Amino acid sequence: MKAEDTMELKDVLADWLDYDVAAFRLGVFLGVFPRDQKFSSVKRMFWVDGYPLGDMLVDLLDRMAQAGVLLKDEEDARYKWNPAPIDLS
Repeated sequence: MKAEDTMELKDVLADWLDYDVAAFRLGVFLGVFPRDQKFSSVKRMFWVDGYPLGDMLVDLLDRMAQAGVLLKDEEDARYKWNPAPIDLS
């Protein structure tokens, strides 16, 4: 088993990532894309309207930011894991 096979999402999104790369990495983490998938071959689904999968993954990032799990930089359209503990009560 490779180290990246046991990474948690907080590790995958530990640093600021542009929205399209963050959505792609989330998709890989969820198993939507194979681990060996190249971002360049699917980036259009995040840049062009009308790709439901790309829209869904970006929407999921936004919802995670609304819940406080992720931080969102609105100005630069990027995300990262929120290092602060989240109140789950």
